[in-house]
Amino acid sequence: MQKTQDLTQAQVERTERAQSAILAGKFQVTRTNPHQWTVKNGDKLPYVVSLRPSQGDSEEVNWACTCMDYQQRGPQILCKHIEGVRLLEAAQPQIHIIQEKESQMNETIPSNDGNLSDRLSRILWELRQPLDMSRVKRRQAPGMGSVPYLEGYDVIDRANSIFGFTWSFDLIGDPVIVRWQKKVLIWNQHEKRKVPALDANGNVQTEEVGLVYITGKVSVDLDGKTYSHADLGRCVFTGDTPEALDMALAGSATDCLKRCFRQLGEQFGNLLYDKEIAQNAGIDQNRSNGTSSTAIPTSKANSMPPTTSIVRKYGDGVSVNGNVSEQEAFDQFKEKSGRVPASKDELRNWLASQRATPTPASVAA
Repeated sequence: MQKTQDLTQAQVERTERAQSAILAGKFQVTRTNPHQWTVKNGDKLPYVVSLRPSQGDSEEVNWACTCMDYQQRGPQILCKHIEGVRLLEAAQPQIHIIQEKESQMNETIPSNDGNLSDRLSRILWELRQPLDMSRVKRRQAPGMGSVPYLEGYDVIDRANSIFGFTWSFDLIGDPVIVRWQKKVLIWNQHEKRKVPALDANGNVQTEEVGLVYITGKVSVDLDGKTYSHADLGRCVFTGDTPEALDMALAGSATDCLKRCFRQLGEQFGNLLYDKEIAQNAGIDQNRSNGTSSTAIPTSKANSMPPTTSIVRKYGDGVSVNGNVSEQEAFDQFKEKSGRVPASKDELRNWLASQRATPTPASVAA
């Protein structure tokens, strides 16, 4: 009973805040499509409020907002931005019912058929739509916690949907490969920090690491004209094997493709470079997939010890470094064999055996 009263009181407070902000003219609400709004509060960056229509005869609706309050307390408690949208929509009877059917929403989308002008209008309309946050994933970043991103296949699929295959991706020049020797660090339980690993003779152990740079451009045919955007992709790798370099080349090409498309706007993740939005983007998707990346208020985060990211270790005790390609290969080996690789050499040999088996060509995510 007490919990229910607390939830009710918290909801009333947020509704009152929304009413005060509207009366004071602090809320600037813009409807971007029948099921999505942006809410700008003063000089702050806008938040995205979205609504998933009810299915069938159910009257239940699912509100969502990109603000920190909703990420922590929703959906049991609706934030002031959602309440602001609800109040303003209720005050405008001429606006269609929020829970309108998907077929009604599609009527507002410009046709995909007809002349070049109609096609261009449809493309521009789709590019202006807010990013569907269910497409956003999160991954661990060395020293930075987790960061949001769009997968390579998702960007390609969205480009095909919007442009109808009238786009291309080309590399500009040859890839640049930089290599250097890096100290191997291990965790020292006594000193509570990472220290250089030593060999039997007391010498500091090193391993070869590298970075691949690739420059490319995306070209799109719009209304009989070709528009191009160029950018740089990169990928770190560890080791001096052909397999490590091969994965890094594929990863840098995919990174380059995604960065080129980012210049076309929100549909390709440009919004994820906003630091405030990046804090929470993709968190709900990770929760639905069973992974944990719960947002922590900044005030609490500063007082808490840094969280430990996923630890991957070989059977010989050596840790897997921050190389995304090596981490993915490690996870694939563990998933298929039911155990961790005994050493980095075993993982390399396993990758080589996988390369020997012909598989369909694919683009790295």
